Amino acid sequence: MNNYEPVLIWELTRAASSIAAWWVLFYLMHRPPALWRRVVLLIAMPATYTFWILTPMNVLQNGVSWALFPIVFAFLSGDLRRSLFTAFFYIGMEASIDNARSSLIALIFGHFLESRSPGYYLQYNLQYLLVFVVSCFYNNIMKRYAAKPPLTAWILTVIPPLGLWAILTIFAVICEPLLLEQGINLYLPIFLFALFCIFCNLGVFYVHTRALIQSGAQTLAIKVSGAPPLWTPEAGLSPQFCAEFDLTDREKQMAEELLSGKSYKEIADSRFVSPKTVEFHLRNIYRKTGALNHSALSALIKRV
Repeated sequence: MNNYEPVLIWELTRAASSIAAWWVLFYLMHRPPALWRRVVLLIAMPATYTFWILTPMNVLQNGVSWALFPIVFAFLSGDLRRSLFTAFFYIGMEASIDNARSSLIALIFGHFLESRSPGYYLQYNLQYLLVFVVSCFYNNIMKRYAAKPPLTAWILTVIPPLGLWAILTIFAVICEPLLLEQGINLYLPIFLFALFCIFCNLGVFYVHTRALIQSGAQTLAIKVSGAPPLWTPEAGLSPQFCAEFDLTDREKQMAEELLSGKSYKEIADSRFVSPKTVEFHLRNIYRKTGALNHSALSALIKRV
């Protein structure tokens, strides 16, 4: 019998960590250009968490609903091929972290902690804090890669943790009760396997994404070698450069004005927009091209 009552401060801190991870992945990284999408996305994150925490569900319903939330956020973010990749990467990584956490708790205490007990809240807060750290790591790597993730990225970094989740879920529902009746405890190998999958998957993701970025840079260098300049004050940015990095017309205009030496305020005045709008478009340009700032973008385009 569970005699513990909900503790609001713990519930709020757990929600803050989880929503912060979603915000990093789907708003900061895939920030939709349409205002209505941004507003709906910001409202949907705390709303879906509240729904999930307050709605009574069994284990299967709980897992399915938790997996569906990031997919919904991906559709709200737009840029589906990239945002869906983010969603499924997040689902797989959180599942691996959850498996590692639950098996470690069962290994140490011999049972799972009672709902809403101090230890229960502590373990989940640490789990969601780790998920937030992984989300920041993912954002830091993927923001330098503007292209659509290829099939190899899905095979190497998304499918393995999802497969682990499916296998361990089947094990927990069907095999584990039978093994416990026989006095067999497999929590230690499960924990070690889950931990191995987390670090292996993050390492493969890092190495593979860096390889994709380097390959793209080499391909672009071959394309532009001996070609006309990527930018001139008279002709502006070359169509080849804009097509390569999928720059919109507005982003092309902002980049050209920045390359001509104008400040954010001067660009805003000439385009009759706010400096925040200029900053938003230039941030998208930096993300798509992999340039960290104005100087890096200038070096990339002017080849200096």
